[in-house]
Amino acid sequence: MRKIKTLIRKELMDILRDKKTLILMVVVPVLLYPLILIGMSLVMVNVMQSQETEVHTVGYAAAYAGAAAELERLQAKPNGRGQEKDQQPREGAETDAAVLEFLPAQTGQEAEVKETADVWLDFSTREDGTLYVSVEYVSTDQSSRYAKEELEELLEAYRQELLLEKLGQEGLEESFLYPLVYEAQDGASATESMGMDIGGSIGMLLIITILLGAVYPSIDATAGEKERGTLETLLTLPVSNFQMILSKYVSVALLASVTAILSVLSLGGSVWFLMFGLSPELAGEMEGLSAMGILSAAPVLLLTLLVTAFLAAALCMTFCVFARSFKEANNYITPVLLVVMFAAMAGMVPTVQLDYRTAMIPIVNVSLMVKQVISGQFHLVLAGITICVNLACSILIIWVLAKMYDSENILFADGFRSFRIFQKRSEIAPGTVPDGGDLVISITLLFLLLIYAGSAASLRLGFWGTAVSQLLILLVPLAVTWYMKTDVKQLFSLRKPVWSSLPGALLLYAGTWCLVMALSMLLTVLLPGSARNVEEAFMPMAEQPLWAVLLVLAVMPGIGEEILFRGFLFGSLREKFSYKGRTEEKKESLRGVALAILITSLVFGLFHMSLIKLLPTALLGASFAWLVYRTGSIGVSMYCHFLNNAASMLVLKYPEEAGRLVPFLTKEVMTWQELAILTAVGVVAAALGLLWLKKFGVK
Repeated sequence: MRKIKTLIRKELMDILRDKKTLILMVVVPVLLYPLILIGMSLVMVNVMQSQETEVHTVGYAAAYAGAAAELERLQAKPNGRGQEKDQQPREGAETDAAVLEFLPAQTGQEAEVKETADVWLDFSTREDGTLYVSVEYVSTDQSSRYAKEELEELLEAYRQELLLEKLGQEGLEESFLYPLVYEAQDGASATESMGMDIGGSIGMLLIITILLGAVYPSIDATAGEKERGTLETLLTLPVSNFQMILSKYVSVALLASVTAILSVLSLGGSVWFLMFGLSPELAGEMEGLSAMGILSAAPVLLLTLLVTAFLAAALCMTFCVFARSFKEANNYITPVLLVVMFAAMAGMVPTVQLDYRTAMIPIVNVSLMVKQVISGQFHLVLAGITICVNLACSILIIWVLAKMYDSENILFADGFRSFRIFQKRSEIAPGTVPDGGDLVISITLLFLLLIYAGSAASLRLGFWGTAVSQLLILLVPLAVTWYMKTDVKQLFSLRKPVWSSLPGALLLYAGTWCLVMALSMLLTVLLPGSARNVEEAFMPMAEQPLWAVLLVLAVMPGIGEEILFRGFLFGSLREKFSYKGRTEEKKESLRGVALAILITSLVFGLFHMSLIKLLPTALLGASFAWLVYRTGSIGVSMYCHFLNNAASMLVLKYPEEAGRLVPFLTKEVMTWQELAILTAVGVVAAALGLLWLKKFGVK
C-alpha cells in the first residue's frame, strides 16, 4: 500500500499539471449546468417577453374589413378573449395590449402587403355561407409564428361568438353543444411529472460530464506516459504492473469522482435557483414538489454517480492504453463517448423505466435511476442492483486492464496495427488473415449497410428485401478477404468434412436444438413482449410461397451467415488466438479456439438484435463453430443452419401439422416437467455428440 500511495501521488501530480484536465474536471461542471439551465431559461423568457410586447402585423384583403374589424374588437376586450358580447368588463379590468396590427390591402396591393406583414389572412365564403379563413405564416420566423398563435386564439373566440349567435337564434343554450362534460385528473404529483419530463435529460448530462472528467486524466495516465517517454522508466521501478495500473486507475477514478460531486452540486444548485430563487411564482406552482424526497435519496444517488465515475475511468483507460500519443488517444476514445451517450439517452425515452431487467444494463441503469430519483419514485433495491452492476463491470474492466499492462505487445505496439484493411492492396502480402481491427471495421460496416440499405430494400421490396440483406451478409466478408488476399479455402474451411464425424455432428446439433428450445421457452415466460414482437415480425414472411420462404430464410442464411460468422469471423479469431508460432506445423491451442468460439457466438447472438434471441442464438452459434472446428468443414454447419431455419419456418407456416407431428413444438408455454425432460435430452445428446466428435473428428 505504501508503494501504491506513492504512485498515486505521482499520478495526481502529473495529471493536475495539465490545465485541460482542471478545466474539464472543475470549470465545465461548475459552469456548464448554470449556463445551460439558468442561461437558456433566461434567454427563452426574454424572447417570449419581447414577442409579447412587440406589435405584429396582419395583412388581409380590404374587401373583408368587416371580419377583420371583429378580430380587432376581440383583441381589445378586457382580460382575455372569447367573452360573450353582452358580458360587461369586470370593474378595474385593464385592456390587453394590442399585439396585432391589422393592415388592409386595397385591390392590387395584396402582394406588397403580404410581403411586409408577419401573417396574411385570406378570407372566403363557401357555398353554405361558412366563412373560411386561411392563415399564411412562416414557421421559421419567430414573429410570424407568434402572430399566428395569437390569431388562432382570436379566430377561435370569433367562431365561438358566431356559434352563440346561431344558438340564440334557434332558442338554444350553449349547454346544447356539450351534452357530456369531462375532466381529467392527474394522479401523478408535481415531482413525478417533473422527473418524467426532465429527469432523463439530467441523467444524461451527469453521465456525459463524468465521462468527460475521466477522459483527459485517462489519456494522460496512459498515452501521456508513452508520449513523454516515461513509461519505460516506470516499468523499471520495484513495483508490479498491477500496482502501477491500480495507482493510475485510482488517480483517474478520484478525479472523475470529483467531477461527479461537483456536477451534482452545480446541477442541484442550478435547478434549485431556477425553481425557487428566480421565480417565486414558479415555486407556488410547484407546491407538490417534494424537495426533501429528492434530498433523502441524494446519498444513494451520489454513491451511484461515484461508481459511475469508477466505470468511466476504467472504460477510458482500457481504450487509451493502446494509444501512443494524445491525438491518437482522442481518436480511440471517441467511439466510447458515442456509445455511452447513446446508452445515457435511455432515460429520455418515456416508456423505459428502471426495473429488475434495465437495472442490469450498465450506464443505462444510472440514467434511469436519476430519472427515478427526481420523480420521487426512488427504489432502494433497484438502486443497490444498479450500484453492484456498475461496480462489478468496473472490477472486470480493471482486471482486463491489468492483463493489458502485462503485455508488452499492447504497451509498446504502434497503436492498433490490426487495421490492415486500410493499407494499399499492393502492399498486403498474399495469405493475410484479417486481424482484430479489420474484423471490427468489417462487422461495423456490414451493420450500417443492413440498417440503411437493408431497411430501404425491405421497405421497397417487402419480403424480398430480406434477400438483399442476406446478399450483403455474404458479399461483405468475401470482398474483405479478396482485398486482403486471404486464403479463402483455409479461412472459410472450404473442404470435405471428416465423414466419420457426421453422426457426432448430428447428435450435437440435436442436443443443442433441444437446449435452445428449452431456453427459448424459459425466456418467453420472462420476456413475453419480446417473444410476441419476434413472432409478429416473422408471421408476414410465412405467408409467402414455401419455396420462397426456404430460399430466403433457410438457404441464404445457411450460406451467408455461416460464411460471415463461422468462416470470416471464427476463422480469423481462430488464427489469432489458437496458433502458436508461424512454423509449418502449427500447434493449435484449445483455449484459443474456445475464446474464438465465445466471441463469435456472442457476436452472432447480438447480430440478431433481439433480447429474447440473444442467448439461444449464441448457444446455437457456439455449436456451429465447434462443428466447423471438429469436422474440418463449414459445409456441416451450413447444413445444420439450413435445417434449423427450415424447421422453424415450417412450424410457423404449418402450425397445425407440426403440432400433430411433435406436440410441444407449437406450445406457447411448457410445464416445468416438460422443460426438464427437454433439457435432459438436450444435455445427453449434446454430450454424446461432443464425445463422438472428440474421438472421430479432426485431430
